[in-house]
Parts: sequence; C-alpha cells; structure tokens
Amino acid sequence: MLSNKKYLLFGILILVLMSAAGGVWYYHEMAKKEGRISSAQNAQQKEHASEEMTTEKAEGIVIFLHSGGFVVEKNNYHELFGAAVGKELGFDYVVPDYPVNTTYEETLYYMEEIYKNAREQYDKMWLIGCSAGANLSVASMLKYGDTYGMPDKLILMSPWLDTSMENPDIVCVSDFDKEFYESLVQWGQNYNGGDNETMYASPLKAKKTQLKKFPETIMFVGEIDILRFDAEKFSEKLKAAGVDCTYVTAQGKNHGEIFTEFAGNLQIPEIMKPYISLE
Repeated sequence: MLSNKKYLLFGILILVLMSAAGGVWYYHEMAKKEGRISSAQNAQQKEHASEEMTTEKAEGIVIFLHSGGFVVEKNNYHELFGAAVGKELGFDYVVPDYPVNTTYEETLYYMEEIYKNAREQYDKMWLIGCSAGANLSVASMLKYGDTYGMPDKLILMSPWLDTSMENPDIVCVSDFDKEFYESLVQWGQNYNGGDNETMYASPLKAKKTQLKKFPETIMFVGEIDILRFDAEKFSEKLKAAGVDCTYVTAQGKNHGEIFTEFAGNLQIPEIMKPYISLE
C-alpha cells in the first residue's frame, strides 16, 4: 500500500505525464485554480515553429522536449524548466509545443524546423527530453542529425525509449505501475501506428551504426522506474557504439519524479546540477 506522501507525489507526476486521462486531475485542477498553470499554448503549426525561440541571441540554445506520453501538451512547468536550464548555462531556450495525440511521423515533421533553426543559428545546442520528450529527442537526432548536425550534449530524463513496450524485463510492483504500464501500451500503439520496429518511435531499436555519432549523453533514471530496463539497455547500446554515456540513478524515485522535484520547488534537481554546466 502506498503511503499518503507517495500518492501526493504521484498526483503531481500525473499532472506532468497523464493530465489528459480521466480521474487523476486533483493536483492539476488545484494548480489551475492557483494560477500556476498557463492556459495559453503556443501554436503547433510547423510554419510558426521558429517563433517559439527566444529572441535574444546567445552562444547556445537549450531545446527541452516535455513529458506527457505523447498525449499531453506542454504546461507552464515545462516552460519554466527550459528557462531554468537556459539561465544556468547562459543559453537561449525553446520548449516546443509539439503535436500530441498523433503519430510519430507528424511529430517528427514538426520537429524539423525547430531542430534545423537551433543547429544553424547557434554555435552550441543542448537537447534535453523527459519521458516521451526523451524519446522525441533521440528520434529527432536519428532523423535530422546527419542533415543538420548533432547537438553538443544530450540529456535524457526518465526516458521512454520503446513504445512497443515489448521488454519482458519490465516489472510492475504497484497498482500505479500497472495502470501506468497499461496507459503506456495504449499510447505507444497510437504513437507508433502499430509499427513496433521503427527507431523513430522506439529509439531503442536503433542500430550501433546509427548511434555512434551521438554526442555526450547523460541519462537520469529513477531507481524504481518501470522503464529503467529499457533505459539501461539503451545506455549499454550507446556505450557499445563508443558514445560517452553517463547513467545516473535517482535513488528511490519512480518514473518522472526527477521532473516532479523541479515542479515542487522550481529549482534544477540536485542530482542534475553537476551536469548542467559548460565546464
């Protein structure tokens, strides 16, 4: 039985990951009442993608791709996280409002303009993704890296790297895990359109030759995240491809709770701070 504290943490997590699903809206509704979640959303049309970038040119840019299972639009916490990392690095930032409730083809189509503009207009580019956003980060690199260039650093938080959800090692140890797993199976099928082998929806399927050009990669994964098994496999594949990959375990944390920590105090999580640096 989960403690009351755990239920509260998972309520906040669901705001980030599952706010489109019914029956789990308590924290989300409370946050809206307190005026902490903006109701305004950026346009999703690709032709307006470049308008999402901050206007003052810095040496580098952070692209942060938000969580939400490919079914939830970004919220103000996502925007604030991108801003916090950008401020720490002295970079501009963009938090794309990429299309949700659609397939990977449309989502990646949207991402091309964001990726292209960032890589062409800035000397340095960091790509950071959380959960589904981590999936999209890697997929964007696989799709556009050869054409426009790889980012200078890749950071993956609680990554969801295989929408097929076929890994037999995945273990559900709580009611939350079981419900979350069932949701991921459905969301994954919708996103990959039934193609369980494409690396553009499931980057874990990418081959060594496709990964070897990746930049330095940092992965932050909860100790009890049900998707840690896929994350561990991806880390191993990156290292086998010769990529400088650091795998950081967040002790005692479940899926998405690293970001939840930020949402709780609007501070970059302590576990991430040593890695959010140009040194």
